[in-house]
Amino acid sequence: MDNYAEFLERIDAAIANLTKRRLILMTAHDVVSSALAHNNSGLTQWAGRQIRLEELLRNGSTANGSGLKDLHEVSLKMASMFRGRAQRVAGRRDAIRARTDDVDRSLQDLRMSKQKLTSSRKLAEERENLSRIVLGLAGTAEGSTTASPDGGLRDDLRAASEAVVLAEALLELKGD
Repeated sequence: MDNYAEFLERIDAAIANLTKRRLILMTAHDVVSSALAHNNSGLTQWAGRQIRLEELLRNGSTANGSGLKDLHEVSLKMASMFRGRAQRVAGRRDAIRARTDDVDRSLQDLRMSKQKLTSSRKLAEERENLSRIVLGLAGTAEGSTTASPDGGLRDDLRAASEAVVLAEALLELKGD
């Protein structure tokens, strides 16, 4: 039974560590998402300036024609820079999201393992209790010899004990 406690402690420690890691990843995701939103806002603004400057240049505005061309070139460069940055930041956000998904899957697996181990532990305890009862009814040194042996009850308890062992074996097989 002590092995169960040791493994459960290990699972709890792993769950605690991964939960901390998940919180850190979620904070990073929030920060990167905020940076992406700000960057996308800048991209939208530079793209809007670029469109307005292109309209002015098409309309043949001759006043400050070379200045408009310079501003148009600046808007092209800035929009391109913001677009590239948006792609990099979005890639970073997606990478963080993928790591968070990996942590979530691992946490789910750990929780399922803990549940299976707890069930197996309970089955082992029940099997041990049934074995003690069967030994007690059989009149061994561990059990009471004052009660008259009941063969039918003994057989039923033995069958119950075997059913518990089979259920535990099935649980272990399905767990793998």
